[in-house]
Amino acid sequence: MESLIERHPQFNLLGFATKLDDVEPSSISPDIIAIDIVVAKTNGIRALKDLKRKFSHASILVVTSHDETLFAERCLRAGAKGFSMKTAPIEELIQALDDVSRGRLYLSSKMRALILNRISEHEAERSRSRFERLSDRELLVIQHISQSMDNREIAKQMKISIKTIESHRSRIKSKLQLSSPSELVRFAMRLQNKAF
Repeated sequence: MESLIERHPQFNLLGFATKLDDVEPSSISPDIIAIDIVVAKTNGIRALKDLKRKFSHASILVVTSHDETLFAERCLRAGAKGFSMKTAPIEELIQALDDVSRGRLYLSSKMRALILNRISEHEAERSRSRFERLSDRELLVIQHISQSMDNREIAKQMKISIKTIESHRSRIKSKLQLSSPSELVRFAMRLQNKAF
């Protein structure tokens, strides 16, 4: 890593340390700290937090051989600004340093896709759990709303009063944490080709 930095004049290497005890704020004031979370006799995540506490103004880039799918999110939560594999192409490592130096978050394209997929799965799970709160009647009302039916049409289809439909809609909004009738309609329309 040191030789890589030295070959690129936009970066200036201030120091190199193999032990955290050798790194003190009084001696250097870096803009970026590149760290491998494999630190001898030290918990890597704890070391990362310690560095962030010592150098609050510095952006931390984790460069490691640890599997990014297992450790990247944990490092970001601990205060890192970027995460790169040691096996990444040199161009990617330079991009990581450049992004972090500009205050931007850096993740590999593989890791970005994985995190977006996890977010999508989390949102789907949230939707499923919210649906479990609904009664069969309420689900049926949502289905009819998704088919662009108004209260009168839904009441006629379900053979109940318009007032009962209005009560169902109110409970559905409450259970799904929707703030307005139009938000309920948009929610139902999004589900038109997914849930029914």
